[in-house]
Amino acid sequence: MKLNYKVIIAGLIPMLLYMYGSYIYIQNIQEKQLNEKYIEVSHVIYNEVKTLITEKKEAILLLSLALSENHDVKEMLLDKHKEIHLKEFSLKLKKYSSLHNVWFQVVSREGVSLYRSWTSKHGDSILHARKDIIKLLKHPQVLSPISVGKFDMTFKSIVPIFEQGRFLGLVETIAKFNSISRKLQQFGSENLLLVDKSYKKQLQVSPKYFLKDYYIANYRTASPFLLDVVAKDIQKYISIPTYIIKDGFLITSYSIEDIDEKDMAYFILAKDLKTINTSEIQSQVKALIALFVLIYIGIGVLLYYVYIFNYKKLVSRQKELLEKNVALKTKELQKKSQKLKHQAEHDSLTHLPNRFLFLDRLKQALKQAQREQQVVSVLFLDLDRFKEINDTYGHDVGDKLLQLVTKRLLRARRKEDTVARLGGDEFTILLQDVSQNSVIHIVNKIIESMQEPFIINGMKHYTTFSIGISSYPDDADNAEDLLRNADTAMYKAKESGKNRYYFYHAEMTKLAFERIELEKELRRALENDEFEAYFQPKIDAKQHKVTGLEALIRWQHPIKGMIFPDKFIPFAEEIGLIGAIDDVMMRLSIQQVLEWHRKGIECGKISINLSARQLTSKNYIQELEETINDIGLDTRYIEIEITETHIMENPQHAMDILNKIRALGISISIDDFGTGYSSLSYLKKLPVTKLKIDRSFVMELPYDKDDVAIVKTIISLAKNLDLEIIAEGVEEKAQVDFLVREGCDNIQGYYFSKPLSKEDCEKFLKTFE
Repeated sequence: MKLNYKVIIAGLIPMLLYMYGSYIYIQNIQEKQLNEKYIEVSHVIYNEVKTLITEKKEAILLLSLALSENHDVKEMLLDKHKEIHLKEFSLKLKKYSSLHNVWFQVVSREGVSLYRSWTSKHGDSILHARKDIIKLLKHPQVLSPISVGKFDMTFKSIVPIFEQGRFLGLVETIAKFNSISRKLQQFGSENLLLVDKSYKKQLQVSPKYFLKDYYIANYRTASPFLLDVVAKDIQKYISIPTYIIKDGFLITSYSIEDIDEKDMAYFILAKDLKTINTSEIQSQVKALIALFVLIYIGIGVLLYYVYIFNYKKLVSRQKELLEKNVALKTKELQKKSQKLKHQAEHDSLTHLPNRFLFLDRLKQALKQAQREQQVVSVLFLDLDRFKEINDTYGHDVGDKLLQLVTKRLLRARRKEDTVARLGGDEFTILLQDVSQNSVIHIVNKIIESMQEPFIINGMKHYTTFSIGISSYPDDADNAEDLLRNADTAMYKAKESGKNRYYFYHAEMTKLAFERIELEKELRRALENDEFEAYFQPKIDAKQHKVTGLEALIRWQHPIKGMIFPDKFIPFAEEIGLIGAIDDVMMRLSIQQVLEWHRKGIECGKISINLSARQLTSKNYIQELEETINDIGLDTRYIEIEITETHIMENPQHAMDILNKIRALGISISIDDFGTGYSSLSYLKKLPVTKLKIDRSFVMELPYDKDDVAIVKTIISLAKNLDLEIIAEGVEEKAQVDFLVREGCDNIQGYYFSKPLSKEDCEKFLKTFE
């Protein structure tokens, strides 16, 4: 069988065309998918800017609304010689919130500036310089624009002030864009804010703040990269339809319009392409390349067999192929054996060594350490808040989070260290031949790596590690004890506030056994009905009557006596018993109120605390309805209390749950208000009926001027949002007098009563009949 070169050449031509066509097709697919990904990212950046601007406008407006009801401000407008000082208030806003660089101005109805927080100058008319003020003095109304003045572009919020229907003047709040620029940088977006060149003559600032007739509104925080790029072609970058790729960055823009819907300023934003996850696209491209290569190889092999080999060589080749197939099958069996061994020794989700392989490597490391007199350390790591994320967003998100956490651990460790997953959210790391300083360096590197959020399905998730550390030979001389002692140290880190590490010592073993015993006792307490409901009255100090009761749990231990909730509630939350305890508490409280109603004793609303676990439970609403229906108490006598910290952990999910609770006719109160990081934009959307001023702000009243200012602001905020207000932790008459004078009549605290048993509470209620 002779070779036919013409046939070979004829066969090679379509193969070359196939290669070229495959290359063009893959390139088109990759470009299309990258374009879709970059459009998606540009939309996310656009929405981030839009949301930040909206939230800041709302925050500035709420400050103006609160000041419009401020007693001191009204006094100044009524008495022009009255002095106020809001500069300190601005500093408090900077200290306790994200509102930096905020100024205030009070203007009389004659157009005289009575107070400016940024200067001592006052008492002059501003009508010649402020046409907007002239209009508002003639037709008072709330105005919240973004505008360009003589010296900068700012947020403004102007609110008219009335006293018994009489127009007194205006209060104006002014803020810069600096915080928005900083937050965008935190989100990973380099940014540059330019004011349109039509405002150049109006702005009376140094020429160094201009970029080709465009004023740089965020000069101090502006991106040097964007300043250099945009300077070459400003018109190109202030009106980007979707995005531009330049020097490894995705660049997009966001226009800010004035009241006439004309472009007033432009946010130009850049995101490093390295931070954009395109791994899925690259995987698809690699898969396509592999497919086309396999097809190409198949065609080549076919031509090779048909046109190259003669009969004898073909027979010889078949023999060779048979031998290769035997070798291949042998190799496949070896690979399958290795794969089975790998599966037996590795975690299927993260592909890390499992407990079996980890303990084997630890035992080998200990033998070597004993021979060479080295130190071996074990890190036991447990993810904080993982169960909450897993329960709220589902196991798919939980699995993806574990995979992303694994990548960060592998980047943070040394190459010679073994990272393993024991199961669930527990990881271990084996460190050989290390000093204590080296261990601390590695642990700090791990903790630092967990500070950035994990992006899953476009959402940010935060988690940290609680880490326990034990070392050979100081803490144990065998693998099992070394691992167990590291686990014990981890629980100490968890109990001490999470996101931290602890070294093992002998006392921790004792604490571990105490935890086991406490869990047994808690389960027995549920079976034996050892929990009791105590009640602390809420008093209307002006009318001297009971408006409600807060239910507080107590554990009547058969041997240890009365145990207060701070000794067992955090542990119950950790081991998953809090749901059962909360259900017992709700039933005891509601049944007692119903019994008092049958006796004709009025006690107002019963307030029951809602834990974070209940807020994330899928079955909580159904269980709540069943409890209320079983007992038969009218829901208008029930109030749920929840801390703002629990709400802000997942505000959108919390809003859904609280709306369902409110739909049942149950009131909702925010407990410990002012101590957490709350968002005013969410506060106005939540179905809340009451704010509770935290005891930390009440303790030093009325002597601490900072607490006085904060409490006044919270009361004013509640009134403007049409919410009830109550103060807790009140113990002195001076505190009661101050709160009532400022408009907070509802009081809870030891001044009127400590938490009472149901018998003592019944006696207390009868004294108010």
